[in-house]
Amino acid sequence: MKKNLFVALLGLLVTAPMLCGASSGRLSKQYVWGTVVDVRKYKVQFPEYTMGGSNPADAPLTSRYYAYQVSIRVDCKKYVGRYETPFNYLPSAFSPDQPIRVRLTKHVMYFDLPNNPDLRIGIVRRSAVCGTNRQ
Repeated sequence: MKKNLFVALLGLLVTAPMLCGASSGRLSKQYVWGTVVDVRKYKVQFPEYTMGGSNPADAPLTSRYYAYQVSIRVDCKKYVGRYETPFNYLPSAFSPDQPIRVRLTKHVMYFDLPNNPDLRIGIVRRSAVCGTNRQ
């Protein structure tokens, strides 16, 4: 009986922080408000070489897709993400100086948009912007 009680208490002590939502501060489960700082569009072709020598029929097939570099400021940090899509389209919520709801994790930003509630963008880099003159 005492052994079972000890195992149950030990299990509760180990899992209690996870059940209460305590984390090391790296992951967020809630959406916060951020501001879109900058959006840049890139047209990407793969492979980069498209010439086939003297015969154009020898050229490899190319694929085109669009990549968007989106910068979001949340509090005193700026997060830069890369969004890749085969379509020439980025939701209008990603306009500069627009407020946007974002949930931040270690490697991904999740956005709460009306037409796409699960839009995710991978984080490329982050930097502190408070106390500096640049944005």
